[in-house]
Amino acid sequence: MRYFSTNAVVLIAAAFFVGCLEFGEDVELVTPNVTARELAEVSQRTGIQFPEGTTGLGYLFLGSGIDDALAIKVSIPLDQKEAFLKNELFQSGNKSKPSIQIGKGQPWWQLNVLSERQDHTKDLPKGKYVECTLGLEEGNWVAYITWISTQLGQELAKCVRRLHFLAT
Repeated sequence: MRYFSTNAVVLIAAAFFVGCLEFGEDVELVTPNVTARELAEVSQRTGIQFPEGTTGLGYLFLGSGIDDALAIKVSIPLDQKEAFLKNELFQSGNKSKPSIQIGKGQPWWQLNVLSERQDHTKDLPKGKYVECTLGLEEGNWVAYITWISTQLGQELAKCVRRLHFLAT
């Protein structure tokens, strides 16, 4: 009987925890369907500001899992490279190669063709992380950006607060 009550509590807690998680949708776009809306979404999540004339070439948002993640490939106007490099990621981030590469496997994700490549990564508040690779691709400045939010820990904390509320 003791094992039954322990198993029942674990099963109820697991069901409640899964019910607490909110899942979104996955979105995949390529040019010309990568619009100012997606660029604004990336700016809001990553803190990266895009200079005027930036064009989205590929966009992938993964919102159906526990952790949200995105990848975007953008073309930066040749005369706007320095403006793009003023982003905090390039000023205070780590000069290290990207490790996550959410876009890997997408036909438009081709970091290996870049020349004059610059890699930067940065931990963001609340379990978020961003990485960017900037380089020349066919004579154009191109940036590959990945962002991930480890929401599992945040959602777990919310569920624990809800369980505590229900228990009192």
